[in-house]
Amino acid sequence: MKKGDMKRTQILDAAEKLFYERGYDRTSVQDILDVLGMSKGGFYHYFDAKDSVLQAVVERRMQGRFDRLTAELYNGRRGAVDRLNLLLGMANLFETEEAPFAALLLKLCYQDKNAAMCAHRRRVLIDRLLPVVNDVVAEGVGDGSFHTRYPQAIGRLLLLMACDVDDEVCALLSDNPDNPDVMLRMLELLNAWRESAERLIGAPYGSVVLFEVPRLISAWQAAAAKLREQEAEA
Repeated sequence: MKKGDMKRTQILDAAEKLFYERGYDRTSVQDILDVLGMSKGGFYHYFDAKDSVLQAVVERRMQGRFDRLTAELYNGRRGAVDRLNLLLGMANLFETEEAPFAALLLKLCYQDKNAAMCAHRRRVLIDRLLPVVNDVVAEGVGDGSFHTRYPQAIGRLLLLMACDVDDEVCALLSDNPDNPDVMLRMLELLNAWRESAERLIGAPYGSVVLFEVPRLISAWQAAAAKLREQEAEA
């Protein structure tokens, strides 16, 4: 790793740890500098603001997930439907093994209403996934798993729908975490999305899955617990 790349990585590592421990709002650029023993000039050589660091942290996390997903995608003899489900799952903010990261974005995007961060995450997600989704859709059309006359347009529509549903689920859970009716509304939304996606690409009924509900609930609870922990330490 080049020296410049190493310094940038050190900044991201320190910032991410502080964001998880203190929360994004309560972490300053000076806090990051203090941890690293770095000058402001050294920091601003790589980033122009704390927001830029946050965006880079999000991109790095998402790229890590995408790299792991790619390895899983082509490991074994998966069909087009299974591969599509894996890809669409990337739109799911909640990952049990990444509760601190999910908590960070949950607060920023859905509690603090940071529209710029939400838009950035969405843009990075679609840019990373679209070429692979298009390949999987073409594969499914070729082997008869999917039936559509618009294979080059369907991928973007699926990802846009998946991102919208993820936004809605996160907003529902953030606004009414203890309301039992929220889970029923969420399940109805997920079922409507699944049926719409299957019709869009001509997939078999019940084959397309965006969220595994038990995993979603477990991951949400882990992220919410992390948020409460941060608030208690504030």
